[in-house]
Amino acid sequence: MARSLSKEEIQVFRDLFDSYDTDKGGNISVEEFAQVMAQSPGKPPSKEEVEQIIKEVDLDGDGSINFNEFITMMTGQPYPPPNPNQDGEEEYARAWKEYETSLNGSITASQFRQLMAGLGEPVSDMEVEQLINDIDGEGKLSYREFVHFMNNRGVEMDIVNSYQ
Repeated sequence: MARSLSKEEIQVFRDLFDSYDTDKGGNISVEEFAQVMAQSPGKPPSKEEVEQIIKEVDLDGDGSINFNEFITMMTGQPYPPPNPNQDGEEEYARAWKEYETSLNGSITASQFRQLMAGLGEPVSDMEVEQLINDIDGEGKLSYREFVHFMNNRGVEMDIVNSYQ
């Protein structure tokens, strides 16, 4: 997992980006990038080479490099970093709503098994019994408890996979 950039590191990139963005338009154009590359030691790249570099890092396809794309280019890591839980939680909510539409109610053990199978993550009887009975003793599971279980399960799987 990539480490997060500190505020100071982001500021260094901001200052560098601003020095390249000579027209202060908020993006580094092909021309601006070519000027920077021409000042670098060695043979300056051709306009076609500069265009190819821009094309490789231009994630939104607008023909220039914005600040987030600049940081991504400089660090080799997506910026801003993706939120790994966001996609998972959206998927969890969609799956949950098949059984309980408000996200405020509860589902039964049987519904939980079906939900998990639908997510492609079957659970053992022991997991279901432990989860349902440990939480409230009522034999039902709330959405909040479900998300907590899924997030913890993901962490446990990461730990197990790191040893394989």
